[in-house]
Amino acid sequence: MAGHFYSAEGGEMMRRIFCTVAAALLLSGCLLESVGQLDNSVRPYGAHWFKEGMTREARRADLAACGALNGEEKIRFHSEQISAAKKPSDPNEIAAYVRLRDQVGLCMQGKGYIPIGDIKFLNDCDERCMYP
Repeated sequence: MAGHFYSAEGGEMMRRIFCTVAAALLLSGCLLESVGQLDNSVRPYGAHWFKEGMTREARRADLAACGALNGEEKIRFHSEQISAAKKPSDPNEIAAYVRLRDQVGLCMQGKGYIPIGDIKFLNDCDERCMYP
């Protein structure tokens, strides 16, 4: 049994494995081709906030002051924050994350920022977004 892998049946098994892997790689390439190009206009939530005269560093500081972890444009929160914001009716943590993110947005508006582009789907950000 130990030499089975190198026997005639083992050679057939290796061919099957190779063909399966090759077919999977070819099909995954076809799948990616059907998806199409990625939309390069999508920017992180934090990048959509603009205020006249701002710098990226000032916006990051304001994002941090508004509750975004590390003031990054890619808004993140500590897991404890998400758990605390989660309602019993939430099927997962996504709704809690969106509520926290919306609170960051309200805070940014309070600091004089306006949203640029589609803030819900994160599209249509222009040069004012200063990202990256």
